[in-house]
Amino acid sequence: MARVGRRRRVLNDEVRNASGIAAASYGGALDPDAPRYGEQANIENHPQVTDFVPRRKLAVLSTLLAGVGTAAATAAIAHYAETIAAALPGVSASELSAGMAGGVSAWTTAIAMLVIAMLAKLTFSLRRHRVDDYAGRYRVWKWIGFGALAMSVNAVAPIHGLLAKAAVTATGWSLTAAGAEWWLAPLALVGGWIFVRLLLEIGESRPALAFTLMAAICYGAAAVGVLGFMPTIVEPWGAMAADALPLVGATFALTGMMVFARYVVLDVQGLIDHAPRPIAVKPAKVEKSEAKAEVKAAAAVATPAKTTPAPAPAVAAATSHQAEDSHDEEWSDDAEEDDDFGNRKLSKADKKRLRRQNRAA
Repeated sequence: MARVGRRRRVLNDEVRNASGIAAASYGGALDPDAPRYGEQANIENHPQVTDFVPRRKLAVLSTLLAGVGTAAATAAIAHYAETIAAALPGVSASELSAGMAGGVSAWTTAIAMLVIAMLAKLTFSLRRHRVDDYAGRYRVWKWIGFGALAMSVNAVAPIHGLLAKAAVTATGWSLTAAGAEWWLAPLALVGGWIFVRLLLEIGESRPALAFTLMAAICYGAAAVGVLGFMPTIVEPWGAMAADALPLVGATFALTGMMVFARYVVLDVQGLIDHAPRPIAVKPAKVEKSEAKAEVKAAAAVATPAKTTPAPAPAVAAATSHQAEDSHDEEWSDDAEEDDDFGNRKLSKADKKRLRRQNRAA
């Protein structure tokens, strides 16, 4: 019986505790001022935009290998579409070439260009606060962002092909069969201007400069292949290279942007050493009144101070006689002497004579 009573008390205590917890939680739910999220959800604990910039080399290398591998896979599928279609019943070569290979390549290129546009926006938001950019070279990142966004849209919806066909139909002239020069020429002019300014901007980071140059080489080779100027040596692989090079170029451009965005973030944080640059300090303009005051002060300092002239010999003698008279306590220049001459005031000569007589006596 004692054990049963003890178990009942334990169960009653557990029920009371559970009911107290439930009541507390219910009361907190009804409290309008009770927080719904913990302290870790506050704004100061949120990740910043710069935290999404890759800092490790492994991330850059993985992006490069993934992009190049995807380009190689799509090019191989397009090149061996007939062989693969023969092994897969109910699948045609055109579906493999245009649907699978073309779709994967287009969407991968679109994603890469979209990420480039985002990194360009981030770089622009940081580089525009650089204090020694007197030429305003940071504005190139705005054009790169707009261009990458346009290329991302064009990768999914090939607008350049439609414009080329419209231009060939309207003019009746084309250098190539597909009229690729109609979209390559404007792209080369605008892209060349942006590319030169980009090289001047990213010259501080050698890895980013190397990746960007590789991207330019890939796009140049793809343009040669589109125009039909591919050498005969690579003729069997020309179509395969033309399909893969745009995606490879976009991958190298993306890796270059990742590296340079990391460089800018570290540079803002003061983690990159730079050679000191000479600062040209212009002398301040002094007003005329201040200049005159400085000239007068300099002249006053250069002029020697005026010395008091030495006293004349006669004045010096009189001074010595006065000093000698002051040492004699019996006689004074202002005193009056009574003698046999009718109480008249003695002169200085008489005083000296009487003084000598007294001393002799």
